[in-house]
Amino acid sequence: MADETDEEMVEVPIPGEEDEAERARIRSSNDRDQELEREGKRSRHNRGYDEAADGGAKLPEVENVVEKE
Repeated sequence: MADETDEEMVEVPIPGEEDEAERARIRSSNDRDQELEREGKRSRHNRGYDEAADGGAKLPEVENVVEKE
């Protein structure tokens, strides 16, 4: 019976623990983001990080406020 249970178990990495495949994925993502930055483009992936580093998202300017009828 123990053998059947072992066969059904799935190995899950410990949260925060990275394996080589995860490190390679992160490096690849960083390389793409840096290439876009060199081209003067913002990556969708980094947009939230950039806004947080700059002190938050810029609020739109309000030109006119009207009351709903």
